[in-house]
Amino acid sequence: MNIALKYRPSSFKDLVGQDILVRILENAFTLNKIPQSILLSGSSGVGKTTTARIIALCLNCSLGPTFEPCESCQNCLAIKNSSHPDVIEIDAASHTSVEDIKVILGDICYSPISSKFKVYIIDEVHMLSSSAFNALLKTLEEPPSSVKFILATTEIKKIPITIIARCQRFDLHNIPAAKIVERLNDIAQKENYLIENRASELIAHHSGNSMRNALFLMNQAVLYSKDGTISTKSVTDILGLVDKDIIFDLLGAVLDSDLQKALSVFDRAVKTANPLSIFEGLLQVIQLICRFLITKEIDSSVLECEKSRIKDLSAKKSLVFFSRLWKVLLKGVQDIKASTCNDIAAEMILISLCYLSDLPSPEQVVKKILTQNIQQGNKHSAENKQQRNYDFDKILQLLRQNNQIYLYKQLCSNLQLMDCKPGYLKLKAVSQLDSNFCSSLKNYLDQATKQEWVIAVDEGNINRAVSNLNYAPAVKDILDTFKGAKVVDIENKE
Repeated sequence: MNIALKYRPSSFKDLVGQDILVRILENAFTLNKIPQSILLSGSSGVGKTTTARIIALCLNCSLGPTFEPCESCQNCLAIKNSSHPDVIEIDAASHTSVEDIKVILGDICYSPISSKFKVYIIDEVHMLSSSAFNALLKTLEEPPSSVKFILATTEIKKIPITIIARCQRFDLHNIPAAKIVERLNDIAQKENYLIENRASELIAHHSGNSMRNALFLMNQAVLYSKDGTISTKSVTDILGLVDKDIIFDLLGAVLDSDLQKALSVFDRAVKTANPLSIFEGLLQVIQLICRFLITKEIDSSVLECEKSRIKDLSAKKSLVFFSRLWKVLLKGVQDIKASTCNDIAAEMILISLCYLSDLPSPEQVVKKILTQNIQQGNKHSAENKQQRNYDFDKILQLLRQNNQIYLYKQLCSNLQLMDCKPGYLKLKAVSQLDSNFCSSLKNYLDQATKQEWVIAVDEGNINRAVSNLNYAPAVKDILDTFKGAKVVDIENKE
């Protein structure tokens, strides 16, 4: 018997990975607030139709409505065998027209035959036509008290919002791989199968988070081995996967740019697997390496021997390189899918991977150039400042040697150096200067150095300070008392 059908849940306690849904429905049955119309959405194989049948059991059990049906009364047995006259399952994929819906609408006015409720389960409801949805609309809004609608879909976006608004919506989540592994091990124990841990993990990983797919794969593995033993090797063969050691060897050759070894390992791998499986295996290993480089941790589900290989390979290149390698490889997988010659396309992509250089990213290059420019600018600025100070010191020394005490003191006390180079001197005044200072300094330097000088003095701050001081209350009173007086200089005597 098919394992997926044999172990299909018949109560909410057996439903895996839908804890939120189960809790809400348990409270609904406890409070007797069961929705008239229910919409179940989710990906394939997560339990939508199974949930709909369990709800029908809970509604029509002889003890019900109850959250825990007895599963042994006449109604429960008939529902489980899909033979109950009041539980009608409709496949909307093959009954899409408005006429099919009108058949339903014509029957709902009649009372249930042998149970409390008529339950209509419409699977893949998104396949109904627009006219069929419109015909169903009014009935969903105000169905008879003895009628319950349960709609199931994998394409919630294709259902009109008017339909969704009239139903109690439940989104079934993808089933975590750990829950699938737990369920597989439990079934294997009940069936006296011997299943390896790695085999159940591989089945769960390649089931697309679908319990039904996982059980189908498990059934294949049992038939493949004959003796009830589900080994990692048998699951690998069924899925067309590559041995992880080959994947690690291939990635090592790529990181070492050893093209001859890479092609040799690849030729060995394609004897048991298709190129897409090989490259997808490389993508998974690269992702584990990148995660290890960031977190310094490796997932507990990875085997110990694989952990050591991941650590060894992560030391060969930088995180930036592995990130770039992953992007190129992902693009390569897409190219292989689009190619009519998968093996040839895979070999050419492998050659490209071996010659992928460990160059910095464009962002890193720009950042490095900007940093170098800033450093060089700071260096040039420091050199220019040092040169200016050197030239200004020479001017002060010249004034002191030739007893130009007045000019020397002005430069030392009342002025700040802004720029200095041969023939040009720019200063900033910190106090009021004599009107003939600039001409006196220029004449002296012209004669002493035998070249023409330009002397520029910025007195803006002094003029503004003097002008602002004229309006200070205390100063204004003095200026008003002594007619004709004015502020000519500001000195700090501290």
